[in-house]
Order: sequence, then structure tokens, then C-alpha cells
Amino acid sequence: MASIVSRSNGTYLIRISMGVDSNGKQISRSKSFKPSKPNLPYTKLNREIEAFILAFEKELESENVPRPIRPDQITFKDFCVQYLEIKKPSLSPNTYNFYSKVIEEELIPMFARLKMCELRTYHIQQFVSYLATEKKRLDGREGKIAASTVKRYTTVLRSIVTTAYKLEYIEDDIGRSRRIEFPKEETKEVEAFTIQEVGDILNALESEPINIRALIEVALFTGCRRGEIVGLKWADIDFEKQRISIKRSIYKLSDGKAREKEPKSRCSIRTISIPDRLCKTLTEYRIHQNRHIAYLGDTWKNNDYVFTEENGYVMNPHTPTKQFSKFLKRHGIRHLKFHGLRHTSATMLLANGCDIKTVSSRLGHADITTTNIYVHALESTDRLAAETFDNFLKKNKM
Repeated sequence: MASIVSRSNGTYLIRISMGVDSNGKQISRSKSFKPSKPNLPYTKLNREIEAFILAFEKELESENVPRPIRPDQITFKDFCVQYLEIKKPSLSPNTYNFYSKVIEEELIPMFARLKMCELRTYHIQQFVSYLATEKKRLDGREGKIAASTVKRYTTVLRSIVTTAYKLEYIEDDIGRSRRIEFPKEETKEVEAFTIQEVGDILNALESEPINIRALIEVALFTGCRRGEIVGLKWADIDFEKQRISIKRSIYKLSDGKAREKEPKSRCSIRTISIPDRLCKTLTEYRIHQNRHIAYLGDTWKNNDYVFTEENGYVMNPHTPTKQFSKFLKRHGIRHLKFHGLRHTSATMLLANGCDIKTVSSRLGHADITTTNIYVHALESTDRLAAETFDNFLKKNKM
């Protein structure tokens, strides 16, 4: 499409639209046109302008100037390429890989040729229905995939649609529609250690090496995520004020290398108060680490990380899981994942009177409703209160 702008000097600016770039910005090429004679009749002037535009378009084609697809013609598949380019800087590497996989394996086969401007809410519902009824489980087991997995996959499609809306490829943000029906999620009780088991863990730690004791105590007393714990640096620990600042997280890709990134969300960047016991443990551990550094000398890679490999490199984020599993087995304690210490930290705080907003802040949850999964801790405390009355009444025969 060409636009024509008349100039005061008798010439015309001819601008030809080339579509839009990946950010939705218009691309165009322009060129000046001068009529064969001044004051040409309107009909003849139009013919000359039309001929000039046609020649200009052929010139652009001969130069092989790429002409992006018009917004109303771009397909879902083509837009997904733009979408991933736009989102890559803001997504963590693991999330980006997940989004790419869902797009390539699930969304492209279903919507590849559909034009973005034709997308409707029922297309999103179609994808949800497919996931909930037809998609096979990745673990090879029989049955449907979990409702939470359906939502996780659909999040990718909804993000694509929302981005398309922002760039004006579609008129409505159908990704946010409340009309989409998701399968009902089963409420699973969070797996956490009991008070008795926490006591067993703390007692067992007394006979463990200081590095194991420090790692498990940080997880239990702060409720931090595994990657956040591995990402801790000594500069993040304020021993005087007894608090730890969470500023980074460590992740691992398929190449096996541990890398650093910002925490999961803005709310995950936080400061957590820690108890006396953890302060003493970390002080002892630092003394132990300094002796080890002195022993290794120049071979120590000083990056200030609290938890490291033998040579000072940041610890592999999978190492805490392995070490914790071996610890539980050594002491005959019920096996839970390392993440179970985070659940245990939250439930203990709630069960002992800490308000849910504070617990949410310590955990680094972006939404307090996420913390509601731990409310069962309050319910167990409520049951204990009822039993207290029963015991009192029995004792006093009332």
C-alpha cells in the first residue's frame, strides 16, 4: 500500500508500506516523484503517479527488499517466531526452552496455518480440551495428564495471544478470557515433615559434617528454593542483623553447566531473618571453608559462594537433592524431596502463629494465594486445639 504526500515545491513523497517488524512497528520505503510538467490536469497527474508507484514497487522487488507479511495476513506459526524473539530476554533459559518446546510440539501442529486475526476464545478452549482428553502423558503412564499441567501448557498459548493483542495483531486479549473452562484440579496436601521428624532431622545434623548441616538448616529455617540456596554468597549474609538476602538463583541446562540468574520473580528478591542456631552454624561453616581455601591456595576459585564444589565453583543445583536423600537414608528418616524442607518451613511457621502474609513474603511468592496451599497447617493446629479441650474435659471429668 502506498501513501502520497503533496509538497510545496510541486513534488510528491511516495511512501510504500512494507508491513511491520517483530515489535509491531511499521516498515516503509519512500521516494520523491516530480511530475513531467507543472500544473498537470488531475487525470494525467494520477496516471503518472500510478506509473511511478508501480515502477517503485518493481524496483523494491528487484532489490530483494524483504517485505514482511501484513498484520492481517500473518499466521500463527510466523507470529510464534516473532513472539519467541520478543520474550527471550525476559524469560529464564529453562522457561524459554519450555515455551519453545510447547510451541513446536503442541501449538504449531494445531494452529500453524491459522491467521492471528482469526484467533478466538474457542481456539484456546480447543487446546485445553485436547490436553485434558487426548494428550498422552510424557512419563508413558496411562491416564490423563494432570490439570495443573494442562494449565501450564495453556499459559504458553495465552501469553502468545496477549502479546499479539499488545502488538495489535488481534483486537481482543482473548487469552485473559474467563470463559475458558479448565479441568478441575485435585487439591493435593503438601508433603512436609512432622514436628517429630523435624526434631529427628535437627538431632541427626549434630553428627553430620558442617557443610551438610549448614545446607539443610538454611533450607529448613529460611524456606528458600534450592536454586536460591545454591546461589547464596557470603556478602548476602548479615551476621550482625541476623538476616539473609536472596538476590540470585542457580539453574542448570542440558549442557550440565550451572549458571546464575535473577530469582523467580521480583517478589523473590527479598531479605529473610534467621534464627540464632543458623547464624552459629553458618559462622562455624565459614571458618571451616576458610581453612579449606587456605589448604587449596591458588587452585581455589573464589566467587564468594557459600555452597560450592571442592574447588570453589558454584555448587551444582542438583547436589543438595542428592546430599539430602543420602542424609535421610543414613538416619532412617522418612524420605521427602529437598523441596519438602521449604514446605516444612512454611507449615511450621503457620502452625505456630505466623501470619500468612509474612510466610508468603519469606517464601518469595508473587501472589499470596500461592501460599494458601499451606493452610492445612492451620487446620491441623485447629484439630490439636480441639483435642486439647477433649483432654482437659476428660482430666476434669466434665
